[in-house]
Amino acid sequence: MKTKFTTLIMIAFIAVFSISCSNDDNPTPPIIPVAIDGFTWSENGTATVLTVNDPHATAQYNTIFAIRQGVTIYEINLTSLAVGTYPFDVNNSLFYNNNNNPTGNFIPTSGSVIITANANNKLSGTFTAIGTGNNVTSISGRFTNIAIQP
Repeated sequence: MKTKFTTLIMIAFIAVFSISCSNDDNPTPPIIPVAIDGFTWSENGTATVLTVNDPHATAQYNTIFAIRQGVTIYEINLTSLAVGTYPFDVNNSLFYNNNNNPTGNFIPTSGSVIITANANNKLSGTFTAIGTGNNVTSISGRFTNIAIQP
């Protein structure tokens, strides 16, 4: 009787583990997002990503520019281009005008720029701001490996 019980337990054990084993020796690798060089942002928390064709920074003035077809969309003036966090205040400012409407510019009331890398004449980081103007209440974006001009 004990032998039959042990045999049944072993058969059940083998059945459970042989059914639950996978024959998939090549699992799907995880998807890792890749940062794309350039300057991108979204308005009001939407999933729509906007971009420009000429992002760059100037070392002489510690300024980040995002220009689309000759029109300045962003001008971010900072106290430095060194790695760090720069809150928008009297020393660090942001100009944003995506509608080419000089009387309705977005005015940030809070937010910051975080520079995450400054190497080999390339600048990377993120920014967020809350404010008002041109029906925009918030912006967030990133710049990756944009050129730093002298």
